[in-house]
Parts: sequence; structure tokens; C-alpha cells
Amino acid sequence: MIDESLAVSVFISYSHKDERFKESLEEHLAVLLRAGKISHWCDRKIVPGTSWTTDIDRNIEQADVILLLLSPSFIASGYCYEKELALALTRHEAESAVVIPVFVRPVDLTDEPIMTIQGLPKDAVSVSEWPNEDLAWRDVSRGLRKVVDELLERKSRRHEPVEMASLQETLSEMVDGINERYQSDNIGGISYGLVDLDRVTDGLHRGQLVTLAARPEMGLTDLSLSVCASVAEIGLPVLIFSTKTARVEVMKRLVSIIGRIAHHRFQQGRLTDADWVGMTHSVKLLSDAQIMFDDSTELDLDALRSRCLSAKTKLGNLGLVVIDSVSYMTASTHAGPREEVIARGLKALARELNCAVLVTAPVSRVVESRPNKRPITADLKSWHELADESDVVMFVYRDEFYNWDSSDRGAAELIVAKNQFGSVGPLRVSYKPEFGLFTNFAGSQSDEPDYGKPGADANRR
Repeated sequence: MIDESLAVSVFISYSHKDERFKESLEEHLAVLLRAGKISHWCDRKIVPGTSWTTDIDRNIEQADVILLLLSPSFIASGYCYEKELALALTRHEAESAVVIPVFVRPVDLTDEPIMTIQGLPKDAVSVSEWPNEDLAWRDVSRGLRKVVDELLERKSRRHEPVEMASLQETLSEMVDGINERYQSDNIGGISYGLVDLDRVTDGLHRGQLVTLAARPEMGLTDLSLSVCASVAEIGLPVLIFSTKTARVEVMKRLVSIIGRIAHHRFQQGRLTDADWVGMTHSVKLLSDAQIMFDDSTELDLDALRSRCLSAKTKLGNLGLVVIDSVSYMTASTHAGPREEVIARGLKALARELNCAVLVTAPVSRVVESRPNKRPITADLKSWHELADESDVVMFVYRDEFYNWDSSDRGAAELIVAKNQFGSVGPLRVSYKPEFGLFTNFAGSQSDEPDYGKPGADANRR
């Protein structure tokens, strides 16, 4: 028997004219019910004297799986179609529930949104059209079993107990790690692709939450994509959640950055001979990379977690998850303010995935009113909780954006305001906006940069 708290809750939505189909479905779900893998609810379980609309709404909102028994009667029912179907589609779009259309009687559903979702039985042949209805229901129950087993596996991981480790085990692990680092000249984490930044931060470490923040036009997205390219280049899987930009545009930026192709020429298709060489190099490198895109315009915290875990199952251990930008994320506010819930959730996700999670964040326009426009942690405003939860916080600043005659043209400052593994302070990198390209500043390979003393106040203006 499965732990009752892990059982997958199934909501059955149907027209009362299809009662016999609902009863047949329940018979074929008996094996899953008896094993404790699922619990199910339908309106026949409403207790007399209670509000039936409240009961239905509550159960459909809480269900892990929503089964829609589709028929002409279901479509003709005002409540089934306008209320239950609408709620189911909303939860499907938010990826907070698995919605499965079950075709029980023939009905024309051309252009209906529900037809974008894979249904049962196979090939959308309704149960009543099968020569043997029991065979149709067996196909439905087998399909549902696959979904249930996947959901149970996710739930068990979430509730998996963590064994406590002794001080001696932890001490031994720490000493082994230090000895390994002593024997190696390499950084402890994964390279950002920028030498000075690697020296300061020791690279990207598994389980870290890294926040990159800036005002518009500072190259924030370009920097995050440069880091993606660096991680993907060494063969590690990368997930890119781009809420601001369509995935094709993200790919164009990646090709421009790697191939050093001016973005405006790439957009217009007016490539030079050198651009074609760069594009060939980019395409070859990216075709071998394990990069997955999600360009949802809104990203729910639970949906993010689900998609990341699904990708990890397919690709193995992840190298990096990038979210551009945190401003477009949503989360349930039952546990606290939105920003606080998202910040805690992202840190928990980094630890659960055991990979670095890099998120971009906005900086308040209040910096524009100051003589010194370099951002500080306080400029994150409502996202201050994100800085608290992050292991590394960095700001991007380009002086030439504010001062056309700046002596720092072609350069950008990465202001490390918080650093789990080292000092804080500004460091310089080269930036070519036409390519979206961040590179090491001249002399970075050999010169030892001045990062300030450990614990120095990176917020000093």
C-alpha cells in the first residue's frame, strides 16, 4: 500500500447523462484505488446539506489529475463546459494539474482548446465506438496508470527523508574536498567563462542560487546567455527559462554571442564572410550542446520545479538553470508575500536539483536620480529577499550608458555584492553590445586583480 498522504487525487468531471460511463471508469480504477495509489472524487460524493458548488470547486482546485468525460451531453451542459472545463484548462495551462480528456461518446470538438491535450482512449476513438467497451476502458486505465506512477515518483522524492550525517562524516568529506582542491589548480565550481569572475567566486557551485541584477541596457540577458554557453560548452545540460524573449530570439542571441556576429546584421540576414564563419562555428557548437528552452510568458514556481525535475530525469544531472527574469514569475501567496515565496522556492530548487540556479532581477529606477548610478543591494527593493536567499549577488553596470565620454567605453563592471566563497567588490570585463559579448578584460589572464578585502562593503558608493 502507498502512503495515504502520497495518493494521487483524481477528479472526475462528467454529465449525469453519462452516469454509466462514470461507473465503468470507477470499476476499471479499482486496482489503483485498492493499491492506495489514487483517491477519487465526483459530485456523487457531495454530502447532503453542503454547498455543492463549493464542494466541486474545492475538489477540482485540489486534484492532481482531472478526468473530463467528453460527450455531446458534457459539451451541452452549461456547468460542465463553462465551469469545470474552464477550471481544468486553467490548471492545465498553469501546469498545476494533469488534465486528461476521456472520450466516452462521439462529439465534434473541432477548434476546441481541449483538443490540444492528449486524450484517451488512443486515437481519440470514444469508448462507445469500441467493439468491446472493456477494452477501451483498459486502454484508459493503462494511460492513467502511467500518469499516476510518474506523479507518485515526484511526490515520493518531495517527501523523501534526509538522513542526518555525523560530524565525523562531514569533517572527513570536508578534508577530502580541501585536499582535492590543494592538488588542483582549477576552480572548485563550473566556470562562468570569465577569468576574473571565476577567481572571485570560485565558479558556479552546485546548489547555489546566483542573482544577476541591473537596470535596462546593461547587458543582463547577454551575460546570462554567455554563462549558459560556457556551461553548455563543457557538455553539461542547461535549462533556459526565458519569460521576456521568445526561444527563437534567445537562440539568435546565443549564435551572435558565440559567433561574434553583430546582432543587427544577423537579424537582417546581411552577413559578411567573417559572419558566416562565426555562424558555422556557433551552429556546430550549439548542435552538440544540451540546452532546453522554455519561453512561457508567465512562470509559476511549482511549474518551474516540475519542468526542471522532468528535464533532470531525461538529461541526467543538470549544469545550470537560468531564469530570465524573476519579475515574470508567479507563486501561491498562501505562505507569504510573492517575492519571499519565490526567493525561498528558488533556493530550495537549487538544492533539490543539486545544480546552480541563475536568475536575473530588476534594479529600481531610483539609481537614475543619484550622481553615482552603480546599483547596491538596497536597489533590489521588493526583491531584497532574493538577495538574502542568494549565495552570490552581482550587479552589472556600464558607465558609458550614462556618460557618453566615459573613459570606460567598451567595458562593464560586475559588482559582486555578496559572495559565498570569496571577497566582494567590482571587477571589470569587456563588453561589446553589438555582439552581446562579455569577455575577459585586457590583462585578466596574468594580472592579479584587486577585488578588495574579504568582507569589504560592496555597497559603498
